[in-house]
Amino acid sequence: MKDSVSNRLSRSFEWHSSPIDWCEPNYAVTSSIVEYYNTVSNLVFLVLSSLLLYLFAPFARAHSYRVQILWVLFLGIGAGSAYFHATLSLAGQLIDEAGILWCMGSSVAFWLPREWLRVVPGRIFVDREQWFEKGMLVATAVLTVMGCFWPLVNSLFLMVTTVPFAIAITHDVIRCRDTLARRVAYKAIVFWVLAVTVWLSDRFACGLWRSLSLPGVHWLWHYLSLLSGYHAITYLVYRDAAYSAKNGRPTMRMWPSGDWKLLGVSYVEMIPNEELEMIEDPGLFEPFERCKNC
Repeated sequence: MKDSVSNRLSRSFEWHSSPIDWCEPNYAVTSSIVEYYNTVSNLVFLVLSSLLLYLFAPFARAHSYRVQILWVLFLGIGAGSAYFHATLSLAGQLIDEAGILWCMGSSVAFWLPREWLRVVPGRIFVDREQWFEKGMLVATAVLTVMGCFWPLVNSLFLMVTTVPFAIAITHDVIRCRDTLARRVAYKAIVFWVLAVTVWLSDRFACGLWRSLSLPGVHWLWHYLSLLSGYHAITYLVYRDAAYSAKNGRPTMRMWPSGDWKLLGVSYVEMIPNEELEMIEDPGLFEPFERCKNC
């Protein structure tokens, strides 16, 4: 039994041991990398995640370090995906999918709208939020182990978790007073639709791309899914701080400046209560219009 498990583990690191082979021709650029463009396209994960760790540092100190966990996971996704496409090994596939799995699971645990938990009676779970967060993280750990034996579990979970994200983002974006925050939410949705379209076309329209002498379009999925995920998390962080922060109010910023509305990087900052008291109309920084059932 030990030998069979050991052999199975050893074989999972062999090149081409994964059942997945994307549209890009193997070894088309160099004999050292199986899928060159799908591999190097992951560099954007490493660059953008590092920048986001820097930009969100003041927010993390002022409100919550949870968002920094997600950017670290993004770094892991980029590294894991690069290793997978460079080798097409089963181990690389599982590492890649595990990073995405924990990113999605952690995001749901941290930023699912807390008003959704009101359907759970208080007498059953006194502290609904803590129970939900712990339960979601435990479920993610269990699914990670299951995914090692049945990789299809990872794909199913990733598809399912996009539903609450889409609902959460569109739930009250119309009431959001911050124009930049609304733009971030809409970008997350648009980029996700484009990313899914590209992913499907690479899987099912490979002949078309090869007839055009293109190396597939899975590399483009990496860019679009990163943009969608980063915009979605940024908006959910902003939304969560708007409802839960007691030491200030969140505001959306752009890097390198507010003039870069299309190509800039969005991030969240906290306006301390002390600064709000010096503003003549603090209501201008009220992120969401108040409603009875929010």
